Amino acid sequence: MHFSNLVSTVLLLAASSSVLAHPSVDPETTTHLAERELEERASSPYATVYTTCKSKGKFAMTFDDGPYLYGGDIANTIKSYGGLATFFVNGNNWDCIYDRANDLKARYAAGHVIGAHTWGHDHINSLTAKEFTQQLDLLETALGKILGIKPRFFRPPYGEYNKQALKILKSRGYTVVTWNVDSGDSDGFSVTQSKNVYSSLYGTYPTSYIALNHETYSSTAYDIVNSVVPQIVQAGYKLVTVSECLGVSPYQKVFKPSKKDKTWTCKGTPAPGQA
Repeated sequence: MHFSNLVSTVLLLAASSSVLAHPSVDPETTTHLAERELEERASSPYATVYTTCKSKGKFAMTFDDGPYLYGGDIANTIKSYGGLATFFVNGNNWDCIYDRANDLKARYAAGHVIGAHTWGHDHINSLTAKEFTQQLDLLETALGKILGIKPRFFRPPYGEYNKQALKILKSRGYTVVTWNVDSGDSDGFSVTQSKNVYSSLYGTYPTSYIALNHETYSSTAYDIVNSVVPQIVQAGYKLVTVSECLGVSPYQKVFKPSKKDKTWTCKGTPAPGQA
């Protein structure tokens, strides 16, 4: 074989190998795949569960188990750094939601997102369909009275859910949001340990995160949030609500809230963990 023919053959084989190693991406096919995924989610009988944001560079700080003493200060701190947060609230857990109505209104008015976290923070896997439905009914009623909203987002207590729960949530229009970062504040982590959880993330920008925290601890409000929020921003992240994180509207319905009356009470409702 002549040298020129040999070179031509080698170049031809190299080009073929390159095509095999790096197949071209058909934008139309990619679009169809995305559409198919959306169709599958829409046709599924179960609510979709998200653990992180859909786009890069987003950091969603979320706080469970309120409304309670420290949530308002947390909301103000995050807002002072140009961010917004998401608060997954209970109806009757650390406090009665009706007794924290003004605090909740202030957070909502500031642009923070309010999500659902059941009425009494029960293990929903152990509830009957009727019990779980009551937990949702009570909380939706309270949020309707206080804020004039029906939430879009639901966070299951303890991150636990089963098919029965997901089916009920889907029928009621909910999107389920868990997390991919846990500050450990409810698991006995020290302030230093929780800060270390966050500090391990700053160098991973633009990987996005949904972070689990609890507004019921003063150490979370005044030691952890005050320390990590400016560092998250300095790392390049945008502090966003779960709504912006996922590109989904935060509420299924928005309507006129009601005036406070004698029905604004937790009396006669299930106690925390006693659905």
